[in-house]
Amino acid sequence: MARQRAERGTTEGERQRRIRRATVAGGITATCLGAASVVVEGVKGAAHGITWFIVVPLTVGCSAFAGWAGARTGRENAVRTETLGPGERLMGTYTVRPPFTPGRGPTPYENPPFQLLLTSRHLQLWEHSNLLWAHPWAELRLAVDGPRLKIYHRGEEAGFMILEPPGTPLEVQLAARRLGAS
Repeated sequence: MARQRAERGTTEGERQRRIRRATVAGGITATCLGAASVVVEGVKGAAHGITWFIVVPLTVGCSAFAGWAGARTGRENAVRTETLGPGERLMGTYTVRPPFTPGRGPTPYENPPFQLLLTSRHLQLWEHSNLLWAHPWAELRLAVDGPRLKIYHRGEEAGFMILEPPGTPLEVQLAARRLGAS
């Protein structure tokens, strides 16, 4: 019994280390890219009279924000990868537009809150790093209604969503049929 707990602890510890590594890697990568882009623009601007004491604070601010965003994205990707079973692979990721009030257009998102993931075994709906639901392909039926995708799980509606880019609902429906949905 103690050995089983120790093995579970090790597995959970390894999982946390993988997520932490992905978070740090995403943060470092984004920080370096953000700093490099500001420095390159600063060098170009130096030819036009922009001094270093303007470029340095911009570089620090841009790097900090990019590092935060990269760490968040790295963590989200690691958490999503952890949900895949042995032999399961990610087939595609689609952005789901959040609902909007009729008469007012949808607001654009830098980091969309909802994403639909197609794996070799499941269809998953995520809100950032929170799994809202995951259903096996055999239990799903997908229908396309213009730009909207309707998802039925065991005869009941599981989702009614607009995917980006346009034309994606048909692509998802075709993939679902190949993977076993009706």
